[in-house]
Amino acid sequence: MKLFVAIILACLAVAQAKVHNFQSIVPVREAQQYSSRIVNGFPAAPGQFPYQAFLSGQTAGGNLACGGSLISDTWVLTAAHCQVNVIQFTVRVGTNNINEGTVRTSDLIIIHPAYNPGNLNNDIGLIRLSQPVPLGGNIQAVSLPEANLAETFLNREATVSGFGRTSDSIPTISTTLNFVNLNIISNIECMGVYGAATIIDSTICARGRDAPNQGTCNGDSGGPLTITENGQSVQIGVVSFVAAVGCEAGLPSGYVRTTHFRNWIRDQTQI
Repeated sequence: MKLFVAIILACLAVAQAKVHNFQSIVPVREAQQYSSRIVNGFPAAPGQFPYQAFLSGQTAGGNLACGGSLISDTWVLTAAHCQVNVIQFTVRVGTNNINEGTVRTSDLIIIHPAYNPGNLNNDIGLIRLSQPVPLGGNIQAVSLPEANLAETFLNREATVSGFGRTSDSIPTISTTLNFVNLNIISNIECMGVYGAATIIDSTICARGRDAPNQGTCNGDSGGPLTITENGQSVQIGVVSFVAAVGCEAGLPSGYVRTTHFRNWIRDQTQI
């Protein structure tokens, strides 16, 4: 009997050891106020990110700010959570300042049909501009990867850009564009932080390249995560989520993996 009890207790100990309190996540646009910024980033040079878009969305409750990327002269890629309840977007491109640049409005907003606001799976969407923008100079479309579902980009250096807040003490987003360099980590490592319900095949995660607390925060949602291939930027991710405990907690930031949605993008836009 004592042996039987000992075996049961041992099994319980093993079971308890496997319990993992996974980190909860928030959409980047809802990141906590006290840590809301591109963390430890750098100012972008003029024309450094010619595909960057700044989105101002009109909702019934007011305006919201998000990022996006120009993928053609008429289409912008962004996060689905930026699009929820938005009536219309004002889109600025070709500038590092949110008060300047070429301005267009949206005439079509497409949220991925499988978007799940609970765990931010499939957090991707498209915006069609009411008029094309003139490509050239500081306005360029970013390249998209092909639909290679086996490509993980593990350990690749990547760059994320956005207009997220730059100071904990300033409650508004940055008026100028910033960027930071990251390292792509494995989904297994990221799953250990956030759990299997959040980290699926179409998720990609990254950590700061120079410091653990580098990454994204609110104002950066929907923006581009890119790598450099043959001298040009290729967008491999869309800014999606951070840990609910804060952007400066040193935990991975999460993105939508564009290779998994390449065919959907093509079907919607013919790009």
